[in-house]
Amino acid sequence: MFASLNRNLLKSVMLADGVFSIAAAAVLLAFSGPLAALIGPHATPAIVTGFAAFFLVWGVFHLAVGRQERPSLVAVRVAIAGDALWVLGSIAVLLLARGGLTPTGMALIAVAAVAVADILLLKQVGIGRQQRAALA
Repeated sequence: MFASLNRNLLKSVMLADGVFSIAAAAVLLAFSGPLAALIGPHATPAIVTGFAAFFLVWGVFHLAVGRQERPSLVAVRVAIAGDALWVLGSIAVLLLARGGLTPTGMALIAVAAVAVADILLLKQVGIGRQQRAALA
C-alpha cells in the first residue's frame, strides 16, 4: 500500500484532500449552529454554512483532479495556491480577529492551518516526483 502511495503521491494526496474536504463540508453543514457557537461570537451558522459550501466545491475539484491518471500540474498549482491562501487567511484571522474567537475556535483554526500547510507541502513533493518521473 505504501509503495502505491509513494509512486502516486500527488494523485493520492489530491484524492485524500477531496474526500476530507467533502467530509468536512458535511460536518460543517450538519452542525453549523453548534460549531459556530464553539468557534466564537463572530462565527454565525450562516458563515459556517458558507465554509461548508466552499469545502464541497473544493473537494469536488480535488476529486476531479485526483482521478486523472497524471494530475494536471496547473490544477495542482491552483490547489497549492488555494492552500497557501487558506494558511495566510488563518494566520490573519488569528492575529486580527482573535477577540471574536473562543480559545477552542483559535485552536481549531490553528490546527486546520497546520494541516493545510502539511497537505500543501505533500502536493509540492508530489509535483516534484511527477516531474522527475516524466523526465525519466
